[in-house]
Amino acid sequence: MREEDYHTHYLGETESGLLFFGYDTFVFPNGFTNNNWENERLEYALVYLFDNKGNHIETKYKCAGKTSEIQPHRTNELLEGSISELGRFKFKNIEVKPFKTEIDGIAFGLIPNDECQMIELQPSSTIAFSEPWDGEYCT
Repeated sequence: MREEDYHTHYLGETESGLLFFGYDTFVFPNGFTNNNWENERLEYALVYLFDNKGNHIETKYKCAGKTSEIQPHRTNELLEGSISELGRFKFKNIEVKPFKTEIDGIAFGLIPNDECQMIELQPSSTIAFSEPWDGEYCT
């Protein structure tokens, strides 16, 4: 479910019928330590592409760099640039299936967590979906 100006702002469909989900996120490739996190955290801008049946077909991404080395809002600028590269599109709710892809050795995607019976947006568990699978999510 698309929520404007929040985690699911960049949901939609391209003129050619591809569904997309864009967001920016971060990872700690070597784990989190409290003392120097800005130098350990990498910032990413991602656009997941799906066919009209919700199957993941491609991930476009850009690593903005370490948090300590980039300007504020840089990942959002990269994300908006990647979305504009899709051509004509409209923002809308989309329905997609869980998927997992690997970027720089890190799992990204909408990944099922059987332990808590949710589907989490990874990495960093930004949001999670659960029954009744109606598009609402927890943060």
